[in-house]
Amino acid sequence: MSGEEAAMVGETHQRLISQLASVLSTLRDVDSLPERLCEAGRQMLAADGAAITLSTPAGVRVPICATDGISARLQDLEDVVDQGPTVDAVQTGTMLIERFGEGGEERWPMMSEHGARLGFTGTLIAVPLVVDQRVIGALSAHRQPPERTGDRDIGAFLGVALATALLQEPSLSLEGVTASGDWPSRAQLHQATGMIVAQVGVHPHDALALLKGQAFAQGTTLPDIAEQIIQRRINFRDFTIEGD
Repeated sequence: MSGEEAAMVGETHQRLISQLASVLSTLRDVDSLPERLCEAGRQMLAADGAAITLSTPAGVRVPICATDGISARLQDLEDVVDQGPTVDAVQTGTMLIERFGEGGEERWPMMSEHGARLGFTGTLIAVPLVVDQRVIGALSAHRQPPERTGDRDIGAFLGVALATALLQEPSLSLEGVTASGDWPSRAQLHQATGMIVAQVGVHPHDALALLKGQAFAQGTTLPDIAEQIIQRRINFRDFTIEGD
């Protein structure tokens, strides 16, 4: 990757972090962490609706939340027929973007047939949620416009940022999914997320999503990002990084 290409990637990642922080700051009144993250994913992907499905260590898919009725019905449909973009995203760890209602959905014939009966046409986006290279579920979204430039960058970013935040939610009981040694100490993590909360005004778990997103953007580790935040080399209030 050339220096110019690397700079463009860096700018894209910083823009996504800024956008996620802005969206999450408007959702402070939503008490449920999964619902906040689901709505944030919907807005980031410019979708009409979104849903989150988690996968147990035994491979059972569990619907967690949906922003609207169509998302919930599509989520249930994929579970019933056991096929579709979300099913494949969880199994393969690959982001999928597919158009429905235009006769080109041979890959998932039952999903297409039953989706047509629901009256659904448009684009389905399935983003695998990844923690330490393990897929723990997927964010799915639907909208009318086809794939847009930047969708896959947004999906890759959300896949790690949202998954990391969900991992901290006790009510989800993600047995068997634990953070690796590539995590800051509890005290360091608490201090860093606390500083993000103060800077941006988001929930602590949402701050963790921003912290992980920054680590993804810089291609570094959580301990390194936490240390940079504590040393005030990164400030989420104005999204500056010392040395930029």
